[in-house]
Amino acid sequence: MSLMHYSSYPDRSLDKIIRDAVSIELVEGGFRVTTHCMYPSNGLVRVTVRSGIESIMATDEGGAVGEAMAAGLALENPDNLLRHLFRDQGILISKGMIYSPKMPIEDVNVAVVQVANAAKEAAHWLYQHVRVKKSRDFAKLLSQYLEQTFTTRLSHKRTIVGKSNKAHKFDNVVSLPNDAMLIVDPVKKESSSINARVVANLDVRSLENQNIYQRIVYDDEDEWSASDLNLLQVGATVVPFSRARDVIGRIAGNPRALEK
Repeated sequence: MSLMHYSSYPDRSLDKIIRDAVSIELVEGGFRVTTHCMYPSNGLVRVTVRSGIESIMATDEGGAVGEAMAAGLALENPDNLLRHLFRDQGILISKGMIYSPKMPIEDVNVAVVQVANAAKEAAHWLYQHVRVKKSRDFAKLLSQYLEQTFTTRLSHKRTIVGKSNKAHKFDNVVSLPNDAMLIVDPVKKESSSINARVVANLDVRSLENQNIYQRIVYDDEDEWSASDLNLLQVGATVVPFSRARDVIGRIAGNPRALEK
């Protein structure tokens, strides 16, 4: 789908969404709107809209649940926890994804607003009612978020051969359009882990393959030295776990818009 799909409908224009939203970008099969609604972390809620011939569906793509998981909240069954919040609004949730029912194209504004508000409400409710894990396994939380967001596009323990012809194993690799891939590599605050992740990422980075995007994610609840973070940066762009959901979502939505 493209923006032209809507411009052909005089009464179904996206002009109002564009005026009201912070930004709008095309993604595979639709477009993503960054709204004014805010999560507890002050991150902005993004809503993806996908279209059929006569109808649309809007979804947060697991953003609200991902927000809570990134904060280390202990979530066993988010669907059961959250369904009561917006059942009366006609908003649905499945596998952690909040979404609208199929709606007429002319109701696209309504769908975006309803899903954005539901996602915001869900994240705030989780922050208020779900306990934080006493000791979090941030690598596991990162993996769970990626599974929630990318499902079949995510591979675990994927082997990639670097420039040295050595094979390196990465915990999380997301398949992107046009045969591109995003490596999301968690690192522990241990010298052995730091060195291993730098070596693996640097070897793959040396391929200079424009279709491979790399991010090393570290747990910013730990106290990291500037020297360790600078060393990690040699291997790949470094992302704190608290910002991983937003950064990964932007890359997956439009990788070419970001620097390698």
